[in-house]
Amino acid sequence: MNKWSILAERLVKHRIFNALIFSLILLSAVVIGIETYAGLAEKYRTILVFLDRLIIFFFVTEIVIKLIARGNKPWKYFSDPWNVFDFIIVAVCLVPAGDTHFFAVLRILRVLRILRLITVFPKLRLIIGALLKSIPSMGYVIMLIGLLFYVYAIVGVFALGQADPLHFGDLHHAMVTLFKVLTLEGWTDIMNIHILGPVSEGNQQIVSLWPFLYFSSFILIGAMIIMNLFIGVIMNSMEESQKELAKELKGIKHKEKNTDELYREIIEKLDDLNKEIRNMKMSQQK
Repeated sequence: MNKWSILAERLVKHRIFNALIFSLILLSAVVIGIETYAGLAEKYRTILVFLDRLIIFFFVTEIVIKLIARGNKPWKYFSDPWNVFDFIIVAVCLVPAGDTHFFAVLRILRVLRILRLITVFPKLRLIIGALLKSIPSMGYVIMLIGLLFYVYAIVGVFALGQADPLHFGDLHHAMVTLFKVLTLEGWTDIMNIHILGPVSEGNQQIVSLWPFLYFSSFILIGAMIIMNLFIGVIMNSMEESQKELAKELKGIKHKEKNTDELYREIIEKLDDLNKEIRNMKMSQQK
């Protein structure tokens, strides 16, 4: 590595540099937030455009410095998925503004710069990594939920469709209704249509209990058991991610320790070599 690469690597690892990038991400979030207010955006348009370009400039500079820090192998920068994530976000921000709808949509994607906070905080990276790792396992849980929805929707259409065609008139309406029930939003109103009879003298009597069993069993299985399965899968993935992170940190410390030992050995050998050179000079003088 040349001196520029060494200097760039030290700069990237410096606390002030990381604090500056973090501050720029927060500033970017504030700028984009202000732009959602038409009055403020028009009033401070010049300042906001200047800050936007300044933030993009620093983000591009950050990537260039990190590439330089890789020395003769700049492509190693892209070996880290989080670096690729940063690079894509910055590349999207560099798309020029235009009058077409396509470019307008890409410019709106500037809000993705806020997601760079994920790469700043290791804990956030751990959570996102755990979520990504849990996707394969969650696929089976989603399949189980799909089967549950399908079975209960069919039962609902045949058993409740005639009395309540709005919610259980056909399969897709029944599945949408069950999704609303699973969120626990207004599910009692839907259930009351089927368990309560007509109003008589200002009172309503329960005429059937089996709809209660239908809705309550769906909520217990769907909202309680299967949702806990989701949580369990994610927690398991987080534990695995924490173990991997601890292993990586241990490896890094071990490498640093080996580097220190190697440095000491080199210094000792140089000292021994200097002593031998001095002894040789002294013997020649004699």
